[in-house]
Amino acid sequence: MNTTNDFELDAPLSSALDLAPRLRSTELGKCDHFVQFYEEDDFLIDSVAVFIEAGLRADECVIVIATPAHRAALSRRLRRDGVPIVNFIALDASDMLARFMVNGWPNEAFFRDVIGGLVTQTLQRGHGLRAFGEMVTLLWAEGNGKAAIRLEKLWNQLSRSHTFALFCAYPMGGFRSSANAESFLHICHEHTHVLPAESYSSKTAAERLRSISVLQQKAGSLDAEIETRKQAEVHAHAEHSKADTAVAIAGLGLWEMDLVTDALSASDRCKLHFGLKPQETLTINRVLELVHPEDRPMLESLLTQLRNGQSDYNLDCRVIGADGQLRWITAMGRCFHNGSHHMSGVTMDITERKRSSEILEQTVAERTARLQEIIEELEGFSYVMSHDMRSPLRAMHGYARALLDDYGTKLEPMGVSYLQRIQRASQRLDLFIRDVLAYSKIAKGEIELRPIPLGPLITDILDQRPEFLQQRNCITVDHPLPTVLAHEAYLTQCITNLVGNALKFIAPGASPRVRIWSETAGDNVRVWVSDNGIGIHPEHCARIFQIFGRIHPERLYDGTGIGLAIVKKAVTRMGGQAGFQSKPGHGSDFWFNLAAAPHAR
Repeated sequence: MNTTNDFELDAPLSSALDLAPRLRSTELGKCDHFVQFYEEDDFLIDSVAVFIEAGLRADECVIVIATPAHRAALSRRLRRDGVPIVNFIALDASDMLARFMVNGWPNEAFFRDVIGGLVTQTLQRGHGLRAFGEMVTLLWAEGNGKAAIRLEKLWNQLSRSHTFALFCAYPMGGFRSSANAESFLHICHEHTHVLPAESYSSKTAAERLRSISVLQQKAGSLDAEIETRKQAEVHAHAEHSKADTAVAIAGLGLWEMDLVTDALSASDRCKLHFGLKPQETLTINRVLELVHPEDRPMLESLLTQLRNGQSDYNLDCRVIGADGQLRWITAMGRCFHNGSHHMSGVTMDITERKRSSEILEQTVAERTARLQEIIEELEGFSYVMSHDMRSPLRAMHGYARALLDDYGTKLEPMGVSYLQRIQRASQRLDLFIRDVLAYSKIAKGEIELRPIPLGPLITDILDQRPEFLQQRNCITVDHPLPTVLAHEAYLTQCITNLVGNALKFIAPGASPRVRIWSETAGDNVRVWVSDNGIGIHPEHCARIFQIFGRIHPERLYDGTGIGLAIVKKAVTRMGGQAGFQSKPGHGSDFWFNLAAAPHAR
């Protein structure tokens, strides 16, 4: 009965072990080139020490090309075990690499001179040769896996003309990524024997079987993961097909350009946008040739900005295609400066959209011109109203007054009443025309806002307007008043109309009381004109600021019904708002907001 660590092996188990034998480095031939994978440095030192100790005790020569740490560890191990260090050559792996590496790649001629020369000289001593090298390990650790595989091939070429055993080693941690799978297979292929890491090379047969089981489980998991990835690829392919369909429906052309080499790749749809056939080549120079000469500088400037780091871009330009047709193309996309320096984007033919836009612009221009004609006609009408219509009115008023002065004593009371009515009607119509002209002027005039101190302006209005002089003592102004941004003539019109209404709409027999005051909130000033008048019924509130919005009979309160409409329009033109609050029989409070002058904020 054979036992290993008190574990009894029966026949079936022994057969299982035959499927996964353990290969020992001491059992290798003189022409073998084997590789040891390891997980811990101690395991590597143990393996290499056994290998070279067997050679030294057999009076063979040994060459060790390793890192300083590993050379020191091996020397301590050999001295500890009492191994005679004769015919033992220890060299630094980095120094030896530097002698035959050129631009990160092993130079074959230099390798033959340096390594081949070393092997030849050692073999001339008449003994066998064992070598351990970590130069490939250093190359792999630097991320230069292709150079490591090339160096393995050069060692194999050298072994065809020289007899020696070569021990290579790689840490298993350098192969964790799935991206290293192919390189791992290449490395294994370059060696006559492959020795697994210590997780497999356990001391007991049971542990080795356990390791095999774990590997089988991992292989099964890997198969499942591969199947999952295949399904993900199928899903990704389906999504890609959907994206292709969306791109086709939208009529998008796809293109990508290398900002370093100017290499340009374009889809068939993108080429079509430039009037090219699918088999024709589209280059950046060709693009610049096809772009309309007037738009070419704009495209060249954009390319310069993109090369200098700009990320997103969006450009509309005209293209005179290879087929001779003029097209409008929009290009949009993004640049990537993450090491590759390229930009990806799409093109779209927007010719029809541009043509529709041009038609719309032409229609707008035509309607604007027609509107301008109408405005000019209205201005002509305003001129007629202000001159041709007012002149007869003034004549009617003058003749009626002359008749009353010269013949009033000779006329019957009815005749005098008729003449007085003519006078009042002509005066009212003249006032109506003046108010309409004032509203029209405010509605279309160009204005410039400037700081206007409210206090002095309101004082001048109250002291200089004849209609306010007789009732000046009925008006109270709360000083000081702020400075606002306004147009002086429009602001004067607003205050005059509001104060005039406040004095006019008073109950019979009552004495008017008018208060003018203000309040400031942030960047705005609100001006109030309050009265003790008859107030406004709720059903009339919506009409107050409308033109011709009279709500009281003319026989009670004269006027044209345009005054408050003028206030509303003037305040709006100055960038403000107007409003009021009122209760029938308890007066009204009208207000308007204007921006405070900068120094007054």
